[in-house]
Amino acid sequence: MSFNRFQIEVATGRFTLPVVILVCLLLWGVSFQGWNELISLGITTIIGYVLIETNTAFNLIRTRTTMPVCIYWLIASALFFLHPFEWTNLVPLIYLLATYQLFVSYESPSLSPPIFHTFLLVSLGSMVFPPFLYIVPLLWGSMIPFRAMNGKSFLASWIGLITPYWFLFGYGVYFDEMHLLLRPLQEALHFHPIDYRCLTINEITSWAYITVLLLISGIHYWQIAYMDKTRTRIFHSFLATAGIWVTVCSILQPVYVREWMSIQLVCTAFLSGHLFTLTRNRFSGIFFIVTFVLYILLMSFNLWMQYFNS
Repeated sequence: MSFNRFQIEVATGRFTLPVVILVCLLLWGVSFQGWNELISLGITTIIGYVLIETNTAFNLIRTRTTMPVCIYWLIASALFFLHPFEWTNLVPLIYLLATYQLFVSYESPSLSPPIFHTFLLVSLGSMVFPPFLYIVPLLWGSMIPFRAMNGKSFLASWIGLITPYWFLFGYGVYFDEMHLLLRPLQEALHFHPIDYRCLTINEITSWAYITVLLLISGIHYWQIAYMDKTRTRIFHSFLATAGIWVTVCSILQPVYVREWMSIQLVCTAFLSGHLFTLTRNRFSGIFFIVTFVLYILLMSFNLWMQYFNS
């Protein structure tokens, strides 16, 4: 129990979220390099709010906790190379909203609207990050255990995917700028050579930290999934599968490691939050402390690299 005492106090304590907010603001302030980072901070804040709403709406963790949002905010704040605003910073938010809509479709009497919204969001995300379309097969496959696959919902998914490109096609024809339509499609179909030399050392260490946390949390959940209701098991199984899916995508396309890492972090926040909140044994206590120590090292290393390279 001595190993779990610190874990329990952090996972269920009332002061965890306020302390995390102060730490995150401190990290963003220390690493501040431009006013456009405030936009990224705003997006990160919104993602945290949607994480809380998703956890509450679908009862992903069967007790009151803020661990998913705390984990997300802490790790995102330590990834200083993601703080400058780019349009791809919207990708994890879009992915989370698409996941929310997919969860809504579970045994829904009206499948078409949430499925349409899910794939519409993915299509919009591909406008700023074309390889985002790689998750479409994952979503189609997930519609089966969600009991959301039929002829109408499958057609709704295609309509959702096509709708943004249909409007872009009309704009391109009218203004003779068809390259706006072709560019994201060409980029999505272009497979870059697998060359890890494009990665920086802090990108590699950050990706490794998130990946290990994701894999251990996902494997652990599959071992104790029988304790949750069927609905919750399906939701967490999707998150674990999606996390592995984007991990493979980042391995095969390292040039997009930052974008895939930001999506990976959303899945990791839910799964590790479930582990640290509900598991009470020697493994979880030690793993929580190890994760906390490694986070301090990762944050310090990324901060040092930022100032060392500047």
